[in-house]
Amino acid sequence: MSEQQQFEGERWTTQTIKILKNLGWIQVGDSNFDISCVNKSSHRRGKSEERKNDHGVDSLFRYHDPYLNENINIIVESKKRNWEGISTSSIKSFVDQLLMTTECANLSTKIQELGCTGVNTGLLMIWCDEKDNYEHSKIIEYLSKLEVVQKRNPITLFVATNHEILKWSSLIEYKKEIENESETFNFFYPSDYYRSGKSMSSQKNYVNLIQLFSSYIFAKSTKNITIAGHTIALSINHVFCFAEPTKKELDFMYQLLTDFQYEDSFQLHIHFYGEQILYRENIAEFLRRKKEYIKENKNQLEIEIKYMNVLNTVPEKYNVKEE
Repeated sequence: MSEQQQFEGERWTTQTIKILKNLGWIQVGDSNFDISCVNKSSHRRGKSEERKNDHGVDSLFRYHDPYLNENINIIVESKKRNWEGISTSSIKSFVDQLLMTTECANLSTKIQELGCTGVNTGLLMIWCDEKDNYEHSKIIEYLSKLEVVQKRNPITLFVATNHEILKWSSLIEYKKEIENESETFNFFYPSDYYRSGKSMSSQKNYVNLIQLFSSYIFAKSTKNITIAGHTIALSINHVFCFAEPTKKELDFMYQLLTDFQYEDSFQLHIHFYGEQILYRENIAEFLRRKKEYIKENKNQLEIEIKYMNVLNTVPEKYNVKEE
């Protein structure tokens, strides 16, 4: 690896750490550290008898999952490549590397001493530096061709590329704008009782992996207003929509909001990702129908439609490493 490649790799690791911290995740330990391989025979490279090298950990994160009611410890692998360097075979190599690292992290004394017990989740963040050449449809094709070896102890891996990373960056920047105008802001985790689950609804200052890879992310905020000398806290429910807002999708989204009792607030803000020029008529018709429904039911809910900016690169300020 050249010095420039090493520099770019470390720079991207710094950026991924900043992104995940801004999503509310807690970093554990330092970045770029090694753990011993405890499966040297099965983790060998090529035809060698056994693995001799340690596993490198780019970063380790943790959050408490409200649905599982347990800490989720995530090994994060950061990769930065040009478009030609991203293929089914290269992604397979990255995934295999992350699988082996995560498998050994689960048994690592060093990881346990950092307070992480039970490591069975990995996040691979691949950034294509040639943004104009990046094709998300090709990434989906590459991923569909992956064949991953089944492990005795299940390991869950998530793969994010430019498509997801830019959405998360947009969410982070947009969230900051909302927070500047709010007294409180938290991500919302609906109860899953109506789906035979066991968790109550909750609010957290972080967003978990499941929501990050979902079409919808939910949140709640409060905003103070003064009326006749009295301060009143207004409740605002938010849904960040990353799906294409077809009529069917919009109706499905609102059914979710009804199930989650999202109409029980002063305002409902629906934030679409991008300008959604092709679907503006659908959105306008959806808003008209819902306002009529609210009026007929004598509800005081106000619905506002907003649009998030689509970024074309990760903000430069994420490149600064925290001391």
